Amino acid sequence: MDARSLTARLKGFGTDPTPVEIVVESLSPRQRLGRAAAMAGLGLAAALIALPIPLVHFVLVPGSLLLGGILGAMRLSQRQIFRSAEGPCPFCGTRQKLGLAGKTFRLPRRLHCDRCGRELDLDDDR
Repeated sequence: MDARSLTARLKGFGTDPTPVEIVVESLSPRQRLGRAAAMAGLGLAAALIALPIPLVHFVLVPGSLLLGGILGAMRLSQRQIFRSAEGPCPFCGTRQKLGLAGKTFRLPRRLHCDRCGRELDLDDDR
């Protein structure tokens, strides 16, 4: 696990940006393959559960196999993911976790404040 900390800005329309601490994890090929296999395994498990159900299995089995494969491929392509992102809202000042853990590391991102519900932009600190 190779984690690094970054500072970014949380911006809102008409307000000054606030600093956000981000922890990003770089995944090794083995970790990426493990995460992808777990997702494909969930699709396979859902297909096996739906297999004995009459009529439903015509849609649910191929759908869960396809979805498990697609989500597994998406996880296989993730080289860096957010471990955490935390900072204050520029509108209401509430310090909060931004709910990005596990998602692909990509900036800019559009978010919403948990308290006031306003739209926020997370951007790099340049």
